[in-house]
Amino acid sequence: MYQFKRGPELGPELTAQEPKPHLRIQDSRNPSKVSMTFSHSFLRKRTAVTSAIALPIAFLVVLLSGCGGLTLNSNFITKGTSSASTGGTLIKISCGTQSLTGAQSKECSAYLSAPATSSTKISLTSSNASLQVPASVLIATGASSVGFNAVSAAVSKSVNVTLTGKAGGVIKTDVITLYPAAAATPSLTMVSCGTQTITGPTTKSCSVYLSATATSQTVVSLSSNNGALTAPKSVTVPAGSATGGFAITASAVSTTQSATLTATADGVSQTEVFQLDGSGPTGSVQHHVQLSWNAPSSTPVALAGYRVYRMQAGGSSYQLLNSSIDVNTSYTDTAVQSGQTYDYVVKSVDDAGVESNPSNITSVTIP
Repeated sequence: MYQFKRGPELGPELTAQEPKPHLRIQDSRNPSKVSMTFSHSFLRKRTAVTSAIALPIAFLVVLLSGCGGLTLNSNFITKGTSSASTGGTLIKISCGTQSLTGAQSKECSAYLSAPATSSTKISLTSSNASLQVPASVLIATGASSVGFNAVSAAVSKSVNVTLTGKAGGVIKTDVITLYPAAAATPSLTMVSCGTQTITGPTTKSCSVYLSATATSQTVVSLSSNNGALTAPKSVTVPAGSATGGFAITASAVSTTQSATLTATADGVSQTEVFQLDGSGPTGSVQHHVQLSWNAPSSTPVALAGYRVYRMQAGGSSYQLLNSSIDVNTSYTDTAVQSGQTYDYVVKSVDDAGVESNPSNITSVTIP
């Protein structure tokens, strides 16, 4: 017995020295089954064999026995692989919003078209480092979605970020715009003059303070409940600063008095209470101005009282002297200084709090 093997094509022609065996082609997966049988003489014509037998033979084994038997065994090779279906395809990546403001963590989800028949991996990427997502998430068997967190960082200007999900060659995206967080408005935290006791006449430097640097000019209103302590109507804190300075003026008083300085900005008020010391210089003379006026002859509405205003010579605005409406037609100003000239006006106030035009100006010079 002898044998020879050949690749995908048939081997060389058989010699005529042998008897006329038969060619049997067997299925290697079922050797007992003979699919075709040909005579030896038919094998002499190679072209006839190759054209007549159109079989998917990847490898032939030819066995020639001395008894005249010839057997061909064929092996079949299957090429390529197949992947199991996950039961659904990726249809959406969503965070439930198209914008995020400031640094925060937002819950997002990846969705399949049908429940997964096996654990399905979703790869995730972000187009900008300001929005971070995990590298991947797994949708469990039987589920059709999975959640994950997208974490945004604080940005100085708006930026569009694309989140991309990929599974089984399917790509889905979601675009989210990141916005910078609005800067908190600084609030008024304190007004201070560095002391709570003042002996007049004198001038003191004071300041107002904000909780943070002002992003724009911030106007702080100022007022005093005692005419012996005067302050400007307002002070401006410039942009880029958290403080603003101003000066108050305290007049000499004969008796110790209390005065409250109030600062107000954006609905927030802060106060500083002072003691005006009445122990002025020995031998000093305490002056005062006695004012009186006539009530209006007729008014269209009920009259509630009067407000008295004073302006020091050379000043730019009048200061309110009486913190509450005075129902009398007279007022005594004890917070005056020697050598100074003051201008006074009076305004009537109706029961709705509306002021009239000012009266005529009365000027007084203190000796």
